[in-house]
Amino acid sequence: MAYTGLAVVIPTRNRAAIAMNAIRSVLDQPVEVGLLVSDNSTSETEREALSNFCAPYLSDRFRYLQPPQSLAMPAHWDWAIQNALDLYPETSHFVYLTDRMMFRKGALVELTRLATLYPHKVISYNHDRIVDNAIPIRVEQYPASEKLLEVQTLQLSRLVSQPIFHPALPRMLNCIVPRPVLRRIHDRFGNVFSSISPDMNFCCRCVELENSILFYDKAPIFHYALNRSNGASATRAEMTADYADFTANLPVHNSMPNFATPIPQLKTVVNYALHEYCLFKQQTNSDKFFDLDMQKYLEANANELNEVADPELKAEMRALLIANGYREATTNGQPTATRIGFARRLRSKIKRLLTAPATTPAWLFLARTLAIRPPGENSFEFAGLEEAIDYARNISRGNLSRRRSSKEFLQARELPK
Repeated sequence: MAYTGLAVVIPTRNRAAIAMNAIRSVLDQPVEVGLLVSDNSTSETEREALSNFCAPYLSDRFRYLQPPQSLAMPAHWDWAIQNALDLYPETSHFVYLTDRMMFRKGALVELTRLATLYPHKVISYNHDRIVDNAIPIRVEQYPASEKLLEVQTLQLSRLVSQPIFHPALPRMLNCIVPRPVLRRIHDRFGNVFSSISPDMNFCCRCVELENSILFYDKAPIFHYALNRSNGASATRAEMTADYADFTANLPVHNSMPNFATPIPQLKTVVNYALHEYCLFKQQTNSDKFFDLDMQKYLEANANELNEVADPELKAEMRALLIANGYREATTNGQPTATRIGFARRLRSKIKRLLTAPATTPAWLFLARTLAIRPPGENSFEFAGLEEAIDYARNISRGNLSRRRSSKEFLQARELPK
């Protein structure tokens, strides 16, 4: 097959203002792509605001749709992709951009070039984030090598069973997917998305049907609005309006959404993701899916408890983990600590001094006046969200590091790009 175009699908629900930013980040790209906004909002005010915003742009390439009735997230994602496949019949590739995500400046040029070089492959990529649920606001950028790696899906599955959720995992919201792959998934399972977490459900299906994918070790997108994130709310165990709406639409199995996991009572992001993995393994008996490493499963959930805001709930869930065999690693009765060499500590201290919060204005001035890009590994702080978005989208290229690569960890093969 050949690359014949890309369509970006933005599914959204009651987040008109945020979705507008996602849309702008596509419209401002210096490459022509299709764009489908699927508005699953239950609020008439939100629907009207987003519809009015989209109206001036509507064309054969820009579509704004509303489902005939309110849909749960997995059903909505599936409804949106089926419409995208029908409305863009000549388009070869599709990508999801959630309403809390934005493309970096020029990102689609890079991604479409890779899709042109390797049109038959799923291409996943990383994403950075803006931590905007606390003041001052920070931009977290993960180390990136800019390498293009071919990864065996069996290795990705093995990592999830550890459980290690590597950015290479193809979750639709972080990858370009060829039309034939979407059709193969639909033909095998009757739909493209299902279950509770549509991104991890898609990942499991992709791992099952594809022998390998490509991973672009860079973050062409970033996400923000953490106070509107279902995942962040689950991690903090906070019942926000968005999270309440999400959970109200979950398919219930004996009041245990994560019934396929070893400890269904745990309502952590780790457990939600592993539910999809365990359920898929049970339903398919696929030899590409492994038994969970129980001790690492307990450790991964324990690590997430550090983010839980309610101390009573945190204690309750930790007790649940201990009752199921969790033991914190200790030395002489004290938690273990990692030793860091002197040279590494010195380099880290110098970096912190050069890119500390106090240096933010100076670096931004240099970037805007002399086009000098600041180091991606920094501790910059921003007083407002718009300034942080401008930095992440227009100034920074990400945290590029030639020393860091996922190649060995993923047991991957580097490809030319």
